[in-house]
Amino acid sequence: MEKRDCFELLSAYLDGEVTATERRQVEEWLSTDVSIKCLYKRLLNLRQGLQSIPVPTTSQSSETTINQVLARVDRRYRLNWTLGGAVVAACILGAISGLFSGNSRMLEIATTQPTELTPTATQSAAADSPLMVALNNPVIEIPKTAVAPNEKPVNNFN
Repeated sequence: MEKRDCFELLSAYLDGEVTATERRQVEEWLSTDVSIKCLYKRLLNLRQGLQSIPVPTTSQSSETTINQVLARVDRRYRLNWTLGGAVVAACILGAISGLFSGNSRMLEIATTQPTELTPTATQSAAADSPLMVALNNPVIEIPKTAVAPNEKPVNNFN
């Protein structure tokens, strides 16, 4: 039998939770095996030490403690809802102020004309309109790629 099993059986023997055959086996071990007898004495001393530890007395009743814990949980719950509501209100106010402000940054970007580029014919014609979208004439010249050769590549892996 393993030491762990012996330990568990000795512990159950001390607690009075063994069957009659297990009791006889433990008593036989205690009379013949010195190491098991030493382990039994150590478990017995540990049990007596745990039973002799004084239980601290509380200055308040358990109902008072429970009420204090529940009040603290309720306070934290209310605080979370309050902070969440404040965040939602700030987001709503920010969105409303962004919609109704007279100095919209997006409107400013859309109405400004580039001054660094030299005006072309289409740009000078579109100077009267506030916004121009270049669909057929790109703003930047796109370079053409080289034409691929018509020859079929030779595969030298055969």
